Amino acid sequence: MCRAAGPVLALLACVAAPRAARAGGFLIYDISGAAMGRGSAVTADVNEPAAVWFNPAALAYSRGVAASIGGVFVTARSRFTPTGGGAETSSERGNFVLPAVFATAALNDRVSVGMGAYSTFGIGIRWPDGWSGRQSAIAASLETFALNPTVAVKLTQRIAIAAGFDAVRAVVDFTNGLPTLVGGDVRLAGGSWGYGANAGLLVHVVPERLNVAFTYRSRIKLAFDDGHADFSPANPEFARMLPDQGGTATITLPDIVTAGLMFRPRAGSHLALTLDANLVLWSTYHRIDIHFDSAPPKVLESDASNAFTVRAGADWESWRVRGLHLRGGLIYDQSAIGSAGLGPGLPESTRLDAAAGVGFSRGHVSVDLAYLLVYFLPADAVGGREGPEGTYRSLAHLVALTIGAHWP
Repeated sequence: MCRAAGPVLALLACVAAPRAARAGGFLIYDISGAAMGRGSAVTADVNEPAAVWFNPAALAYSRGVAASIGGVFVTARSRFTPTGGGAETSSERGNFVLPAVFATAALNDRVSVGMGAYSTFGIGIRWPDGWSGRQSAIAASLETFALNPTVAVKLTQRIAIAAGFDAVRAVVDFTNGLPTLVGGDVRLAGGSWGYGANAGLLVHVVPERLNVAFTYRSRIKLAFDDGHADFSPANPEFARMLPDQGGTATITLPDIVTAGLMFRPRAGSHLALTLDANLVLWSTYHRIDIHFDSAPPKVLESDASNAFTVRAGADWESWRVRGLHLRGGLIYDQSAIGSAGLGPGLPESTRLDAAAGVGFSRGHVSVDLAYLLVYFLPADAVGGREGPEGTYRSLAHLVALTIGAHWP
C-alpha cells in the first residue's frame, strides 16, 4: 500500500511508479544469425564479427578485416487469466526489430580491434486500455542501443584476452491507468546514457578439439534525470490536482558472467558441440528510488534475484557442400522475478527455448539465418502488489538474419 501526505500526493506517488522498470529478464542475448542457430552457445567457439558481443577474445585469432550487419525480428504475445476464473485478456502482439552491426580488424598477428552497435536489453508490451490490470500497466517500453569498442590480444598460440567499453543509450516509456474515480492514464518517459566495461578470455586447451572461455560484462547504471510524467485524467475535476511534472529514477542493468566449452570429437571434425552457462545478476534491481517535482518520493523494493541460463548448441559443416552449416540449440532460461513481484509490465517466467539455423559462405560473403522459439512456463502472480492476481502465459518467436563479409 502507498502512503503519502494528502490524497492527491498519495495518488501521484502510487500511480506514477513505472512497475515494469523493476522487473527482471528483458535481456535479449541472441543477436546474431550464426549464434542464434546454436542457442547462442558460442562463447568458446565464435568465428564472426559478433564476437565483440559474445566473446571479444576470439578476435585475437581473426585475420584481415570483417564486418556484419543484421537484425533480429521479435514477435510476442502474452495472456492473463485471473485467479478464481474469469475472462482471459491478451496483450497486443508486439513486433519489433533489433539491429546489430559489427566490424573487426587484425592490426598484426597478436592484436585485433572490434566495434559493435546493437540492442540487447528491451521490452515492449501493450494491454487493452480497459483491462483489469490497467492501473499496473497499459503499455511498457524499454529500448536500448549500445556502442562497444574492444581490443583483443593473443598472449600465446593458445590463450587470448580482450577488454572493451560499453556506452548504452536507453529510453523508457510507460503508461499506467489512473484510479477509477479519476479515469484516464499517466505516461512516464525519459532517456539516459550509461557506461560499463567488458572482458573476455579464450583458451585452446586442446587445439581444434577443446576450448574453454569466460566473459564478463559489468552492470550499467542508467540515471533518468530528465523524466517527465504526463497526466491525462478523464475526470476534469482532477485536472488541476494532477499537473504534468518532471521526475527522476535510476535503473541498473545487470552484470553478466558467462563460461563456455567447445568440443570436437576429433581434430578437423565437421561437428562442434558447445555448452554455455550465463549468470545474470538481476539483483541489481533490489531498490529503485523515484523522485517527483511536487509529489513525495517513491521507493520500489524488487523481488528480482540472480538467474542462470544454460545453453547447448551444435554446428555441423557439410563435407559435400562447401561453406554450408546446419545448426541447432536448446536453452533453459531461469526466471529472475518472484510471484509476489510479477506484473503485466513484464510477464516474466522461466523459459524453454529451441533453435535451428543454417549458414552459407562463399568467397568473401556469408549469410546466416536462424529461428528461436521461446516458450514461457505459466507464471502465477500473487499478492496483488504489482497487478491483479492470476496466471501469465507468453510465447515469442525470434528470427535472425546476418550478412557478413571478410577480407583476409
